[in-house]
Amino acid sequence: MGKSLQDQLLAKGVARPKQAKKARREKAARDKAARQQGAATDAPDTAREIAAAEAAKRERDRALNAEQKRRREARERDASVAQLIEGHAVAAQGDADDAVQYNYHIGDAIRRIAVSDRQRRDLAAGRLGIVRHGGRAVLVPREAADRIAALMPEAVWRARPEDDPAPDPDDPYADYPVPDDLMW
Repeated sequence: MGKSLQDQLLAKGVARPKQAKKARREKAARDKAARQQGAATDAPDTAREIAAAEAAKRERDRALNAEQKRRREARERDASVAQLIEGHAVAAQGDADDAVQYNYHIGDAIRRIAVSDRQRRDLAAGRLGIVRHGGRAVLVPREAADRIAALMPEAVWRARPEDDPAPDPDDPYADYPVPDDLMW
């Protein structure tokens, strides 16, 4: 491999060693500056790119804050429902001698709960509601069921919600109402 131009010039006597040393220092300084500038060029260097990056960061932060707020509100709602259930739960008398299985539906599932005959009548009359929360079903008075339904409507079953729509006038079975005490 051949010698560098600097070495050739030094060998011919055209350049002095002092000049070669100065040239090496300047080259090292330029290389260092280029490396530092190279790291700086990774960052956006135009005002438009900086503004776009800041806008994207603000949007990510806004989305993250909205998600955190939604989760916090869900936890608060869940805690409120649990507190309402604890304060208003009616003891289901499923282990009593006159216990019957009461079938109800929440969502797409048909569930059952063991209740006394009196509780079954209260459920059919709308004085009690069933709340399904935390994997368990609990009987609660109508007022508590209404308050829980305001927070978590998918967890509450009521026999007669107050917001029942008017009966359909074209319903062919309107003259044949289903009795409230029907056992199925």
